[in-house]
Amino acid sequence: MQYMQNHKMRKPTISLRLPPKLLGEVDDLVGRVHMKSRTEFLERAIEAYVQELRDSKVVVVRTWTEPKARAAIVKYLRQKPSAFVSEICEALGIDFELGFRVVRRLMEDGIVDRTP
Repeated sequence: MQYMQNHKMRKPTISLRLPPKLLGEVDDLVGRVHMKSRTEFLERAIEAYVQELRDSKVVVVRTWTEPKARAAIVKYLRQKPSAFVSEICEALGIDFELGFRVVRRLMEDGIVDRTP
């Protein structure tokens, strides 16, 4: 890893490859907003994106078969008897469409009820 000297602090140097069109847009924005350099622009952009991700909730949807989703939802509801379908789907990583379909069938089968 290479380091650049800075009077205030030393920061690691990284290599970054960008498509020419995107680099041109970066250069244009650097000039329009009067930033010192591409580095300053990219630092600010990365900081903003990291903060956005830090503040957001990331849901990873896994591949589920309907029988496995059904079993997982029933198990979830045994531990937490009252929950929104969307909450269950987010917690388990189940696609919303599948989750709602499974819960509807569980209701039809009399396994779960809608709370008042």
